Amino acid sequence: RCISRTVTGFTNGSSKLLLGQNSNEKLQFFISNVSEKLNLLSIVLTQQCNRVAALRLRRAYQILLLYQRIYGEQLLMHKIKSHVRFKSRPLLAFLSAAIFQWEKERVSDEELEKCAEEIEEVNKLVELSQRMQQGLEIDTNLFESNEWEQMVNQSDFKIWRRLIQDSSLYQYRVFGHFSDIPPRAFYNTQVDLGYWKDWDKNTVEVKVIDKDDKTESEVVHWVYKFPYPMYPRDYVYVRRCEVNANTGIMIITARATEHPMCPESDTCVRVATYCSQMVIKPHTTFEENGFDYIMTYFDDPKTNFPPMCYNWMASTGVHEFLEKVHKAALKKHERSIEYSAARIDNTSGNIYPNMVHQ
Repeated sequence: RCISRTVTGFTNGSSKLLLGQNSNEKLQFFISNVSEKLNLLSIVLTQQCNRVAALRLRRAYQILLLYQRIYGEQLLMHKIKSHVRFKSRPLLAFLSAAIFQWEKERVSDEELEKCAEEIEEVNKLVELSQRMQQGLEIDTNLFESNEWEQMVNQSDFKIWRRLIQDSSLYQYRVFGHFSDIPPRAFYNTQVDLGYWKDWDKNTVEVKVIDKDDKTESEVVHWVYKFPYPMYPRDYVYVRRCEVNANTGIMIITARATEHPMCPESDTCVRVATYCSQMVIKPHTTFEENGFDYIMTYFDDPKTNFPPMCYNWMASTGVHEFLEKVHKAALKKHERSIEYSAARIDNTSGNIYPNMVHQ
């Protein structure tokens, strides 16, 4: 096109002097020939640029893996977040695949087995509490080895805490039971993230951002509203949920992680220290009313409250949270009973066929 415009004035007079007769046809042939060569040159340059870009991308990926081995995953993530603004979702997805390693972050079967062992540990705490309350003789070894301090001792709800080493914060362990809903309802209410915002008004956002096909572990992003004027807290954690028919228990375990798809935001305070395990033990079956539950929980929301004030809020907040879960499960269970005849799964007898997470 540029060549045609340049030669247009030349064809009116000067071309006849230089090219003689049929000067227009000769010029058109010259233009066509040059354009063809330029098109061929552009194709070759494009292919060469593609090869160079592919090699550089491969080299960048190799460098990324090298720095990951040198600095470790946590430090590398910090450096990337400090220097890179993720405006490109394809770039973000590429870094996610390169950095987030499910081999390290997934919840293993061994972790689930360790969660199940908490039943025996809590039974010892309950026995110790009952003996102390009744004034009975207590095993000296059991008493001296116990790290847990009892905070609440009700017939259907108990809370213990123990001090986290090198910290002024506590880890909490809760034991309780409900008799008016089946374990499946209590479990599904916590697993079904789409239902969370209906029963927890402090939840601003909660969603799954990544999933491991091997273990069905999930990375969840949860934004939780704190009282004004404090910023909301956001959690990024990997969780795994399991209904084990062989052992007769349900487990929901979660722990904090970092994920490239969810960098820290200026509008929230990231809770980097978080761990939670929920174990549900039915009295009979998963679908019949009645079960015990054990919850072990710890987080550091980075508040400026005095330790005594925060620990009081944490102990009361756990109870309030579990009561909200209970009421939400009861509401959903009662609503499902009205349509249970039409919704029952004939193969499993489960009245929540669309909510089961196994």
